[in-house]
Amino acid sequence: MTIVCAIDFSEGSRQAATVAARLAARRERTLWLVHQVHPDQLIVAAEPVREGLQALLREEASRLSGLGARVQVALLENGSKRALADFCDEHEARLLVVGPPRGEVPYPGAGGSLDRIAQTTALPLLRVRDAAPFQDWLSGKRPLRVMLGVDRSRGTLAARLWLEELGLYGPIELLAGHVYYVYEQCQRLGLPVPATMDDASPLLQDMLLHEVATLAGASVGNSPTVHLRQGVGRAADHLVDLAQEREADVLVVGTHHHTALGNLASVAHHALRLAPMAVVAVPARDAASQGEAPLPQVRRLLVATDLSPLADEAIPLAFALAPAGSEVHLVTVVPEPTSPEQHRVLQRQLLERVPRGLEQREVSTHAEVLIGRDVALALTQAAERQDADLVCLGSRGHGGLKEALLGSVARQVLAQSRRPVLVLRPPAR
Repeated sequence: MTIVCAIDFSEGSRQAATVAARLAARRERTLWLVHQVHPDQLIVAAEPVREGLQALLREEASRLSGLGARVQVALLENGSKRALADFCDEHEARLLVVGPPRGEVPYPGAGGSLDRIAQTTALPLLRVRDAAPFQDWLSGKRPLRVMLGVDRSRGTLAARLWLEELGLYGPIELLAGHVYYVYEQCQRLGLPVPATMDDASPLLQDMLLHEVATLAGASVGNSPTVHLRQGVGRAADHLVDLAQEREADVLVVGTHHHTALGNLASVAHHALRLAPMAVVAVPARDAASQGEAPLPQVRRLLVATDLSPLADEAIPLAFALAPAGSEVHLVTVVPEPTSPEQHRVLQRQLLERVPRGLEQREVSTHAEVLIGRDVALALTQAAERQDADLVCLGSRGHGGLKEALLGSVARQVLAQSRRPVLVLRPPAR
């Protein structure tokens, strides 16, 4: 396994090369120092230009070898956008390190070598501006202060898992940053929308703090400090400001490949260009197709029934999926608020449907009555509030779920839910 550093011989890329060399030395990995040149630049005086570039590479390699790294150099005479990515694949690189962009481009979605590298590489991409924080970290003076940009996406999962590898180099202090829009989150969670969009209720903030901590916390073995920021507009601007306020050394974000136009909405793309601190963009990989996806932890299930015999047949199947130590929220939906006595009756009816024999598995059960004329919306909002890892419902029902023949409620839940949904069809009798 190797580390690759792309260098253009600017001061910024020399800072990046210094970090790459120290990382390579810490894990005893080979560092490849690579400069790419387009063949058109060698049309005139090709041999002198080639020799000059190779001399610069050897000079830089000599400096980096003094930091304890095992350095090799490569001059890529190739105009392909994928030349560097292909080189990384060929040499089994684990990390690609680059310096800051050399000047701004007129249109932020296109142009510049940094943009092309970010769009083509399948590796974690570390963009460095200043080597000093990494030198302090790798010399043991202090932990590296890392902010992980968190949302509920495959990119965040990839970034969180990569932090485990970063932690092998030295101790890190993990911060979790999340940018949100109040109205959108209230809609998602089924909470009252405040009078002004700047007024986030304590309940909303508590829910987001718990959710972000869960999404970020299991990766490096310590509990992250969560920081929330309300923001309208480009999320990258708010996330970079949050990282700067919290004095993060590195901002880590997940990403997936975009077209140039798509980059206008990419947090990773703008963070790579805007952030004054180092940035790591970790691409989401098709890990499941390669057998590399981690097994998800099912800690909390939401199980829905309309209290009809057909819908109830799915309940034992759902509880059978609940692992030891998990909790199950057994819910039903009614269109209007009920009296306290009716509410207690419905809760009792739900609890009567809980299968026996759960005590040994320490599965806790909560019976909840949800209010809502839109049954699917009430279920998906409850799943968000409860941070459910899995939503289970039957394929048939009556009453509140009477159209759940995988043609209405179940189909709507499948379409609307941000959580995994399992539609359970009872065995044929």
